[in-house]
This record gives sequence, C-alpha cells and structure tokens, in this order.
Amino acid sequence: MFTGIVSEGYIVSILPNEEGWALEVEASKFASIVQIGDSVAIDGACLSVTKIDGNNLSFFVSTESIDKTIISNYKLGAKVNIELPMQPTGYLGGHYVLGHVDTTANVAKVIAGEQAWFFTIAIPKQFVKYVVYKGSIAINGISLTINKVIENEIELCIIPVTISKTNMSLLKQGDIVNIEFDILAKYTEQLLNKREIKE
Repeated sequence: MFTGIVSEGYIVSILPNEEGWALEVEASKFASIVQIGDSVAIDGACLSVTKIDGNNLSFFVSTESIDKTIISNYKLGAKVNIELPMQPTGYLGGHYVLGHVDTTANVAKVIAGEQAWFFTIAIPKQFVKYVVYKGSIAINGISLTINKVIENEIELCIIPVTISKTNMSLLKQGDIVNIEFDILAKYTEQLLNKREIKE
C-alpha cells in the first residue's frame, strides 16, 4: 500500500518482448534500501523489483499493465514518479493508494501560474461515480485533491512543491495519465450494490 507522496526517477532502458517489458529506472533515493522482490510504484503502477544495479532498479512489466497504464508511452530519459510502500512506522501523508491503476485519462487543459498550476483531466464516463469535490485521487501515483467536478472533467490545483518534485510539470494538453480512484469509494459502491441485491 502506498500514500501517493512520491519522489522522482528516470527511465534508463526499455526492453520489450512478447511476454512484457523489462524496465530499468534510475532511483537514487531508493536503490540502496530496496531488495529484489520489493514492490515499488512507478507513476502509480505497483511493480516488483527484479534487479538492482547501483542506483538503477529493474522491473518486469506484464502485458496487462502495459495495456492499462501509460507505461506503453515511456521513452528513454522520461521523468517518472516513484514511491516505496507505506511503512507501519511511517505516517499517511496522502491517502491510501494501492498501486492498481484503474484506467488512463486525458489531460484536457493545463494552466501554469506562479502560485499554483491548474490541471483539467477528462475522466472516462464510467468512472465519474468515483470522483467527488474535495475527494482524493491518484494521478500518475500522486495523491491529489479534486478541486472541481464538471460532468466528466475534474480540476486539480497543484502547488509549486508538488510540481517541482513530480512529473506533473511535463504534462500538456492531450497527454495521458494513470488514474487510481479512492479505494474507499470503490468499497462503498460494492457494499451498496450487495445491500441492494439482498433487499
């Protein structure tokens, strides 16, 4: 389980094959403290470490993860958001993020300001039920608060420290991002559906 409070890393190599991709990421902040088999979130997608070489971490990415995330769009040198799982002794700085990407979404608008950046994200209509004003959402693994909801679009207000520490500053209109909706919203829906069936 993750919190959506991320650090930066960079794509070092991409080796596609029929079964998936071998992905290598420069992660100087984490490389010395992870072990082979550990889970690491890359842009919000939970992956397992298969190799450690200095500051570089290698991962195997399944075809399913490639199909459901923005990993298929990665290029060498691309900046990615990295997070290690939440530790029992740590604190929850964001919200509960599982690292299971629900879908991808399009960036509809980006407004860069001195005090904050505003992003409008077009959510696929079948997932709009999981978004709520002032609720939590993970965009590329970053825990963010929804500033506004208009039909199937959400607005996010991002402060400068988040812009500087993540790949949000690289996003432009038309780009695609990974989305994980709040697990509490999904559990609530499941419980309500089961209640309706029983009644």
